[in-house]
Amino acid sequence: MAAPEAAWNRLEVPWPASSATVALAAEHPAVRCLPALRQPCAIARKRLSGTGLAVEGRVLRAVLYVYHSRLLRHRPYLALQQVEQCLKRLWKMNLVGCIETLAELIPK
Repeated sequence: MAAPEAAWNRLEVPWPASSATVALAAEHPAVRCLPALRQPCAIARKRLSGTGLAVEGRVLRAVLYVYHSRLLRHRPYLALQQVEQCLKRLWKMNLVGCIETLAELIPK
């Protein structure tokens, strides 16, 4: 009996985007929270654009390629294929560009 495919793996993940900017008054409560967002944006951008994630993705693809014929229906192999699919979606979403855009919009 085959395991049912996870529902989250079948969904199309929407592209993150900022289609418009809205000017806020300086007294708006959200403006006080924006400077606190600058450091998490920098950390996320550094981790996503660093070489570590890209190297791990290449190693994962190499392992999947080498063991494809031997472990085609093996559960851990199928789980690794799902991880590879998530990495593909992550790169397709261009999160680094979106985070950079968000960081540019935050006032200094």
